[in-house]
Amino acid sequence: MRRFLVLIAAGLLGVLSIPTTGSATGAIDTGDAAMLQRVMPAVVDLSLWKLRPSPKAGGEPRRVRTHGSGFIVDPAGIIVTNKHVTDNAEDITVIFRTGERAGGKLIAVAPMVDLALVKVEFDRPLPALRWGDSTRLRIGDHVFAIGNPLGLGTSVSSGIVSALNRDLQDTPFDHYLQIDAAINHGNSGGPLVDVHGEVVGVDTALYNPVEEGGFIGIGFAIPSDSARFVVNRLLDKRNRSGWLGARLQDLTYELSVALGLKNTDGAIVAAVDEQGPAKVAGIHPSDILLAINDSRFSDARAFMREIIEMPIGQPVKLTIWRAAKELVVTSTIAQWPNSALPAVAPNTIMASTADKAQNDGLTLATLTQESRNNYKIDDKVHGALVVSVDKDSEANDLGIVPGDVLTFVQDTPVAEPDDVQAALSKAYEQRLPFVAVLVQGKSGVRWVSFGVDER
Repeated sequence: MRRFLVLIAAGLLGVLSIPTTGSATGAIDTGDAAMLQRVMPAVVDLSLWKLRPSPKAGGEPRRVRTHGSGFIVDPAGIIVTNKHVTDNAEDITVIFRTGERAGGKLIAVAPMVDLALVKVEFDRPLPALRWGDSTRLRIGDHVFAIGNPLGLGTSVSSGIVSALNRDLQDTPFDHYLQIDAAINHGNSGGPLVDVHGEVVGVDTALYNPVEEGGFIGIGFAIPSDSARFVVNRLLDKRNRSGWLGARLQDLTYELSVALGLKNTDGAIVAAVDEQGPAKVAGIHPSDILLAINDSRFSDARAFMREIIEMPIGQPVKLTIWRAAKELVVTSTIAQWPNSALPAVAPNTIMASTADKAQNDGLTLATLTQESRNNYKIDDKVHGALVVSVDKDSEANDLGIVPGDVLTFVQDTPVAEPDDVQAALSKAYEQRLPFVAVLVQGKSGVRWVSFGVDER
């Protein structure tokens, strides 16, 4: 069964066709009710006009009204919401609990995190919510989701924190809260508050195996420690995010075995920016980052959050695993650049079949200028081109597709199909159960692990 992660901004059209299975869990006592009365005036409904493409080929775009939620964090009229709520909006109207309305101006968006800021001009200070500490949340803690489900107006649901540090593979920094407080389309951007009325999350998405389905008990919120950091960065243009220029990936059991590490505590380097500090420090793909300034983290996203919050220009000590040994290198935190690491654009045109080799369900070929043009592969990318993938193969299960490029096997760069075959043969001779392969694909770079069989 396919899984669907549904962003929860709502359109007025078709609202009645969206099932709203699921209900709020947990009873609201009198203390909670008093707290919510204090909180709700700072929660706003957002009504937006957007242009949507016509469902008919060649048809005119149509103007539709959508709904979302937000909350005030500054009495001067600064409102936090989700980026996807404001995407392509031509007009934003902010509706307050009093029924008053004001035009909203989009003043900032976070390109890599689903957050945006809207500003309203008002004739008096507005009620604002306080940020809470999401790092202190525990599974089972009681929370309240406040928002504008299905465009019906401000509503409250209650529940618990179901899980922490959920990776939705949305950004390199994901550590979503999973909640069972009911949220539906239109709740996007609303606050998740604790029993003290402090914001511990921003309601963002729900899970449903039906693409257009509603809430079935699994919702997700951006934790407040991430949201507050991003909002402060957006408001203070002088305060820039830290950057090392290394793309990290979670370390799996198979990858750790392939590279000689006895546990999965660390993050493997998938790519290094040519102009980044990591490159200067000698970091390269297949290195495993174990610690930053002696602080160890459980996954790649935690490492990335640590780096992004470091001051620009600060020296940093990196403990890495390379060639089955632990070593320490030093680097310097730089300012996050405007562009991300390059990715290969998707293309369905088949490449030249010259110099092919068959490897574990993959047909590989030498990269030529023709194949680079066909697949829109950057000239800086070097490796063995994937031109076909057997349907019943491990490579297919790993999501490898034609147009991908194999760039590293283990800690060795590869340039030709023969290099890949030689590396796989070496892994077999060393009796390795798994071999680590770096794939440059349409969405960027990632490490995968192939099982090494006796063939």
